[in-house]
Amino acid sequence: MPEDVDPFATPVASPRGAGALVVVAVLLALAAPVSGLAVVLGPVGMLTALVAHVKGHRLGMPVAVLAGIGTIVGMTVTLYLR
Repeated sequence: MPEDVDPFATPVASPRGAGALVVVAVLLALAAPVSGLAVVLGPVGMLTALVAHVKGHRLGMPVAVLAGIGTIVGMTVTLYLR
């Protein structure tokens, strides 16, 4: 066992696939206020964007915020249209 490896270090996430996760999160964030399923699509978009952020994509956190805003707008629109 090499001595320069820290066995207690946190594992580094692979950045592979983070771009696709960001695209999926953007689509979910944009569909949340339009579809009427903001309660479901918004949080799923936020979780997907946060996974992309943890994987190291630079747009993960801004897309998570966008999904949060989409959730709030979608829930507000749904409340006023019912």
